[in-house]
Amino acid sequence: MYLGIHPEGVALTPSQAKLLDDEFFLADPLGHFTGRIEMLLSEEVTKPTKETNPEFFAALGLKGVDALPPSAASRRDVQVAVDALVLRHQCAEALERFLYALTAAEPKRGDAASTWLAIAESPIKLTDVAAATKQAFDADQELLLSLLYPTGTEITEDAAAAASTALAWINHATHLLLYDELSINGAYNKLKHGIAVTTRDDVRVELITTPPDEDGSVPLSAFGEGRSIPIFDRPLLTYLARPRTEPKRPKQGLEAVSLRVDVPTVLAETWMMANTYAALFRVAALKHFGANLPAGVAPPPVRVVGRTPERVLHNKPLGYRTPVTLPPDGTTAPRPPGVFFHDAFMPMHVDFDSQRPGRVVSD
Repeated sequence: MYLGIHPEGVALTPSQAKLLDDEFFLADPLGHFTGRIEMLLSEEVTKPTKETNPEFFAALGLKGVDALPPSAASRRDVQVAVDALVLRHQCAEALERFLYALTAAEPKRGDAASTWLAIAESPIKLTDVAAATKQAFDADQELLLSLLYPTGTEITEDAAAAASTALAWINHATHLLLYDELSINGAYNKLKHGIAVTTRDDVRVELITTPPDEDGSVPLSAFGEGRSIPIFDRPLLTYLARPRTEPKRPKQGLEAVSLRVDVPTVLAETWMMANTYAALFRVAALKHFGANLPAGVAPPPVRVVGRTPERVLHNKPLGYRTPVTLPPDGTTAPRPPGVFFHDAFMPMHVDFDSQRPGRVVSD
């Protein structure tokens, strides 16, 4: 950290911009997200006590409180799922706004160009960020290669394949931020602004071909690969949302969305996007520092080829959507309920009125 920058006028000067970006490009985005991923993947749970975390309890300042109240063990799975979902979204937004700074940002008020400032002052709406970035890419078909590889790099078949994979994860980040059919961005906002969600890890929904018998018993052999299809078998995060209003399209009503959070997969998505971010960051740092590259600049990340979102998310259910209220115009049909996969939607209505108790029994 440095404190050596001082106001020189109403606009950012070139020397100030250089100082800011000198600091910014010493960051380690891949290290940041990898560290968070490692924490969430860790099985070890250490309960803080007054002996292990004395400064925390001193700051808390409550007499007789030497340990935090225990939480149910099952809740840890839910908490990790929530944190994984938030981390994935943070990574997607970081990648999207960094790309905007590299491709579409224009200095304001006569300021000198600064990547750090361009990110800090990027548009509030992610739709505006994505639209400006897309326009820049549409105008220059070689732009991505110039962002992923230093000037003079020979673009081999392997390099081109790695660029194609990186583009797939850039598109996936945009998909997570803007895709409104499942309102994934809405989940993040509900967590960020007041935790307006419910979380469960005790719900299982599975499609079976063997119906229950008269007393509601289902044989254990009815479940398994090729015999049943798990829909929800991981922690669920449920929230209420209203779809974005698109031009020339009527408003929809309120919807309930349940996201299936498969923590290992969500964290794998996060790392793939972070690795793409790191590749872009490394080349941008090289362009900024030139030949005088400081020792503190993060090393280049591994080059990933072929491990696309389609391969990571293949056949995994992502969530379920159902309407809660009808569209306000009184004539438009609500969006159909159903289950979402990475590249498919399966209409499905859950008939709760016809529910019946049952139990799984051994054969």
